[in-house]
Amino acid sequence: MNRRRREGILQARKGAVLAEFAIAFMPICAMFLCVCQLAQYSIDRLAVLHAAQVAVRACSVIKEPDPGSESNPPLDGKETDIGRAATIALTPFEQSSIGQLTHEDPECTHEDPANGGTDTVTLKASFTCKVPVAAKIICPEGTKDITVHAQFPHQGAEYEL
Repeated sequence: MNRRRREGILQARKGAVLAEFAIAFMPICAMFLCVCQLAQYSIDRLAVLHAAQVAVRACSVIKEPDPGSESNPPLDGKETDIGRAATIALTPFEQSSIGQLTHEDPECTHEDPANGGTDTVTLKASFTCKVPVAAKIICPEGTKDITVHAQFPHQGAEYEL
């Protein structure tokens, strides 16, 4: 009778593995999906940072045209050209989760003119969470804001004409 009793106990353990799997699967799956969502957020944040760096470099290069000069025809304006530079830098990421890109300071902030100056551009973008389970955990509102600042120091000497 001991032998039959032991066989009964062994048969009762067959479902334990399935129960352990069911209990452990959901947290592990949710953690994996959250890691995927955070990776996408990090990639998009790096893309917006790159766009800000391109925009601040454009800010330091593009100068306002002289109103009376025909040799220097006006472009679309410094503000528009800086925005266009940031948008072009984000072109490879059109299929990503980056939403509306806004320029907090499109005309650039010029600081410390004694040392040549430093241009600063601030970009804001909205990130849309798309991974099914992780979207509710990481961004309950559905979107996260990305704000990046980029600076470009002028390190050259100033010359008089």
